[in-house]
Amino acid sequence: MTANIVILQLVILTVVLESDLGRRKIGWFRVARPVIAVAAIVPFFFTTVPTGGNDLILQGAGALTGALLGAFSACPLLMSVGHDPAWRRRHFRTATTPAKPAVVSHAGAGYAAVWIAVTLARLGFAYGSEHIFPAALGRFLVDQQLSADALANAFILLAIAMDLARSLGLWARARTHLVQAGIAPAHA
Repeated sequence: MTANIVILQLVILTVVLESDLGRRKIGWFRVARPVIAVAAIVPFFFTTVPTGGNDLILQGAGALTGALLGAFSACPLLMSVGHDPAWRRRHFRTATTPAKPAVVSHAGAGYAAVWIAVTLARLGFAYGSEHIFPAALGRFLVDQQLSADALANAFILLAIAMDLARSLGLWARARTHLVQAGIAPAHA
Protein backbone atom coordinates (compact mmCIF):
# COMPACT_ATOMS: atom_id res chain seq x y z
CA MET A 1 0.00 0.00 0.00
CA THR A 2 1.65 3.18 -1.14
CA ALA A 3 1.40 6.50 0.61
CA ASN A 4 -0.32 7.84 -2.52
CA ILE A 5 -3.28 5.50 -2.03
CA VAL A 6 -3.63 6.46 1.61
CA ILE A 7 -3.37 10.16 0.82
CA LEU A 8 -5.99 9.98 -1.96
CA GLN A 9 -8.46 8.11 0.24
CA LEU A 10 -7.98 10.40 3.24
CA VAL A 11 -8.18 13.61 1.17
CA ILE A 12 -11.47 12.53 -0.40
CA LEU A 13 -12.86 11.50 2.99
CA THR A 14 -11.77 14.76 4.63
CA VAL A 15 -13.18 16.99 1.90
CA VAL A 16 -16.53 15.20 1.84
CA LEU A 17 -16.97 15.10 5.62
CA GLU A 18 -15.91 18.73 6.03
CA SER A 19 -18.39 19.87 3.43
CA ASP A 20 -21.33 17.76 4.64
CA LEU A 21 -21.28 17.07 8.37
CA GLY A 22 -23.62 19.18 10.46
CA ARG A 23 -26.03 21.75 9.09
CA ARG A 24 -24.77 23.19 5.82
CA LYS A 25 -26.10 25.38 3.04
CA ILE A 26 -26.40 23.62 -0.30
CA GLY A 27 -24.81 25.93 -2.83
CA TRP A 28 -22.83 25.49 -6.01
CA PHE A 29 -19.47 25.53 -4.25
CA ARG A 30 -20.49 22.91 -1.72
CA VAL A 31 -21.65 20.57 -4.45
CA ALA A 32 -18.63 21.26 -6.66
CA ARG A 33 -15.85 21.32 -4.03
CA PRO A 34 -15.42 17.54 -3.68
CA VAL A 35 -15.67 17.13 -7.45
CA ILE A 36 -12.94 19.74 -7.94
CA ALA A 37 -10.75 18.04 -5.32
CA VAL A 38 -11.12 14.67 -7.06
CA ALA A 39 -10.45 16.20 -10.49
CA ALA A 40 -7.28 17.82 -9.18
CA ILE A 41 -5.95 14.71 -7.43
CA VAL A 42 -6.96 11.77 -9.63
CA PRO A 43 -4.75 12.49 -12.68
CA PHE A 44 -1.76 11.67 -10.50
CA PHE A 45 -3.15 8.20 -9.73
CA PHE A 46 -5.16 7.23 -12.82
CA THR A 47 -2.36 6.67 -15.32
CA THR A 48 -3.57 3.83 -17.57
CA VAL A 49 -6.84 2.19 -18.64
CA PRO A 50 -6.30 -1.54 -19.17
CA THR A 51 -8.75 -3.09 -21.63
CA GLY A 52 -7.62 -6.72 -21.84
CA GLY A 53 -9.45 -9.73 -20.42
CA ASN A 54 -12.14 -8.68 -17.96
CA ASP A 55 -10.44 -5.41 -16.99
CA LEU A 56 -13.20 -3.14 -18.31
CA ILE A 57 -15.85 -5.13 -16.42
CA LEU A 58 -13.91 -4.79 -13.16
CA GLN A 59 -13.40 -1.06 -13.66
CA GLY A 60 -17.08 -0.62 -14.54
CA ALA A 61 -18.07 -2.58 -11.43
CA GLY A 62 -15.93 -0.27 -9.32
CA ALA A 63 -17.58 2.80 -10.83
CA LEU A 64 -21.09 1.33 -10.42
CA THR A 65 -20.44 0.36 -6.80
CA GLY A 66 -19.16 3.85 -6.07
CA ALA A 67 -22.20 5.45 -7.70
CA LEU A 68 -24.56 3.31 -5.64
CA LEU A 69 -22.71 4.05 -2.40
CA GLY A 70 -22.62 7.78 -3.20
CA ALA A 71 -26.34 7.84 -3.96
CA PHE A 72 -27.01 5.98 -0.71
CA SER A 73 -24.93 8.47 1.28
CA ALA A 74 -27.09 11.35 -0.02
CA CYS A 75 -30.40 9.56 0.69
CA PRO A 76 -32.96 10.94 3.19
CA LEU A 77 -32.03 8.20 5.67
CA LEU A 78 -28.56 9.71 6.17
CA MET A 79 -29.02 13.36 5.18
CA SER A 80 -32.03 15.61 5.57
CA VAL A 81 -32.69 18.58 3.27
CA GLY A 82 -34.79 21.58 4.22
CA HIS A 83 -35.27 25.31 3.78
CA ASP A 84 -33.96 27.91 6.18
CA PRO A 85 -35.49 31.35 5.53
CA ALA A 86 -32.91 33.06 7.78
CA TRP A 87 -29.64 31.29 6.94
CA ARG A 88 -26.36 32.87 8.03
CA ARG A 89 -22.96 31.49 7.19
CA ARG A 90 -21.68 29.40 10.07
CA HIS A 91 -18.74 31.67 10.85
CA PHE A 92 -20.80 34.83 10.79
CA ARG A 93 -24.07 33.85 12.45
CA THR A 94 -23.69 36.59 15.03
CA ALA A 95 -22.97 39.23 12.39
CA THR A 96 -25.39 42.08 11.83
CA THR A 97 -25.69 41.37 8.09
CA PRO A 98 -29.18 40.33 7.04
CA ALA A 99 -29.92 36.64 6.79
CA LYS A 100 -30.78 35.14 3.41
CA PRO A 101 -32.99 32.14 2.65
CA ALA A 102 -31.17 28.96 1.70
CA VAL A 103 -31.64 25.25 1.18
CA VAL A 104 -29.70 23.42 3.88
CA SER A 105 -28.84 19.84 4.66
CA HIS A 106 -28.04 18.08 7.87
CA ALA A 107 -25.79 15.03 7.98
CA GLY A 108 -24.66 13.30 11.13
CA ALA A 109 -23.02 10.17 12.46
CA GLY A 110 -24.72 7.76 10.04
CA TYR A 111 -23.49 9.72 7.06
CA ALA A 112 -19.97 9.88 8.47
CA ALA A 113 -20.07 6.16 9.30
CA VAL A 114 -20.85 5.24 5.67
CA TRP A 115 -17.97 7.31 4.29
CA ILE A 116 -15.52 6.16 6.96
CA ALA A 117 -16.50 2.49 6.54
CA VAL A 118 -16.04 2.62 2.76
CA THR A 119 -12.69 4.38 3.13
CA LEU A 120 -11.48 1.88 5.74
CA ALA A 121 -12.62 -1.02 3.54
CA ARG A 122 -10.66 0.35 0.57
CA LEU A 123 -7.57 0.93 2.71
CA GLY A 124 -7.97 -2.47 4.36
CA PHE A 125 -8.14 -4.22 0.99
CA ALA A 126 -5.09 -2.32 -0.24
CA TYR A 127 -3.16 -3.34 2.88
CA GLY A 128 -4.36 -6.94 2.68
CA SER A 129 -3.45 -7.22 -0.99
CA GLU A 130 0.16 -6.49 -0.15
CA HIS A 131 0.61 -8.03 3.30
CA ILE A 132 -2.05 -10.65 4.00
CA PHE A 133 -3.24 -12.30 0.78
CA PRO A 134 -0.97 -11.24 -2.10
CA ALA A 135 -0.54 -14.77 -3.52
CA ALA A 136 -4.26 -15.53 -3.40
CA LEU A 137 -5.06 -12.19 -5.00
CA GLY A 138 -2.48 -12.82 -7.73
CA ARG A 139 -4.03 -16.22 -8.51
CA PHE A 140 -7.50 -14.65 -8.56
CA LEU A 141 -6.39 -11.92 -10.96
CA VAL A 142 -4.81 -14.48 -13.31
CA ASP A 143 -7.79 -16.86 -13.12
CA GLN A 144 -10.27 -14.06 -13.85
CA GLN A 145 -8.10 -12.47 -16.58
CA LEU A 146 -7.67 -9.22 -14.66
CA SER A 147 -4.68 -6.91 -14.34
CA ALA A 148 -3.41 -5.26 -11.19
CA ASP A 149 -3.83 -1.87 -12.91
CA ALA A 150 -7.52 -2.62 -13.52
CA LEU A 151 -7.97 -3.47 -9.85
CA ALA A 152 -6.30 -0.21 -8.81
CA ASN A 153 -8.44 1.71 -11.30
CA ALA A 154 -11.59 0.03 -9.98
CA PHE A 155 -10.85 1.42 -6.51
CA ILE A 156 -10.06 4.86 -7.91
CA LEU A 157 -13.28 4.83 -9.96
CA LEU A 158 -15.20 3.69 -6.88
CA ALA A 159 -13.95 6.76 -4.98
CA ILE A 160 -14.64 9.12 -7.87
CA ALA A 161 -18.10 7.74 -8.62
CA MET A 162 -19.07 7.79 -4.94
CA ASP A 163 -18.09 11.42 -4.69
CA LEU A 164 -19.80 12.42 -7.94
CA ALA A 165 -23.01 10.54 -7.09
CA ARG A 166 -23.08 12.19 -3.66
CA SER A 167 -22.73 15.62 -5.24
CA LEU A 168 -25.34 14.89 -7.90
CA GLY A 169 -27.72 13.45 -5.29
CA LEU A 170 -27.28 16.47 -3.04
CA TRP A 171 -27.89 18.88 -5.93
CA ALA A 172 -30.96 16.93 -7.07
CA ARG A 173 -32.45 16.82 -3.58
CA ALA A 174 -31.92 20.58 -3.16
CA ARG A 175 -33.60 21.30 -6.51
CA THR A 176 -36.49 18.96 -5.70
CA HIS A 177 -36.96 20.64 -2.34
CA LEU A 178 -37.09 24.05 -3.98
CA VAL A 179 -39.66 22.91 -6.53
CA GLN A 180 -41.82 21.22 -3.89
CA ALA A 181 -41.65 24.28 -1.66
CA GLY A 182 -42.55 26.57 -4.59
CA ILE A 183 -39.32 28.54 -4.25
CA ALA A 184 -37.55 29.84 -7.34
CA PRO A 185 -34.64 27.43 -8.11
CA ALA A 186 -32.32 30.39 -8.79
CA HIS A 187 -31.67 30.59 -5.03
CA ALA A 188 -30.02 27.15 -4.97
